[in-house]
Amino acid sequence: MSELARTLDELVLSLPGVVSLFSTEPAIARSARELVGGETSRVLVSGAVDAAPDRITVNLGVSADAQAPVTAAGVAAAIRSQLPPDATTEIVVRVSRVS
Repeated sequence: MSELARTLDELVLSLPGVVSLFSTEPAIARSARELVGGETSRVLVSGAVDAAPDRITVNLGVSADAQAPVTAAGVAAAIRSQLPPDATTEIVVRVSRVS
């Protein structure tokens, strides 16, 4: 797991309106990785490790008191703030649950 992924896990969970963070990997793949002792992140960072990633994917659970689109936009902006200013990273934020 990259340092960026670990940082993003913590960042996303600290944002207003976010109540949970779900894995972007299929359950079987995540379970297999955990069984062999590999660290896993719930945020999926794809692409180059040294430079800005190609894509970052996040699956959220948001509070019913928060507006899901506003929360998703805030998450995307917070993630973008962690990247280099010239990064062209695609950021995908999915609201998987409202509770």
